[in-house]
Amino acid sequence: MNLSAYWAAYDATLARIRDEKPETFEALKAILDRFHQPSSGDAFFPGGADDTLADALHAAGWEIRFNEADYVYIARHPRTRAKLHYVEGDLYDRTRITSEEAER
Repeated sequence: MNLSAYWAAYDATLARIRDEKPETFEALKAILDRFHQPSSGDAFFPGGADDTLADALHAAGWEIRFNEADYVYIARHPRTRAKLHYVEGDLYDRTRITSEEAER
């Protein structure tokens, strides 16, 4: 894929998230996997552009809480309670929590 096609696909992926407003990690993953297969996480979407996944998720109704920088954050959907952790492009589904985590 040439550079122009890459950025067109990148922009189209973010536009699809804004348009479809996925409410679950599974629905979001289905969109992201069409752009790039997972790396070490459950899904993957790179950073490095002016428009970001965090911006698209926020526009789609997700709540974003940045932890340390713009490349580490938690996103939660207020209606479905779906939750993800984003670390430098890798997304981890944190929707299901263990009983130990629930006790904290």
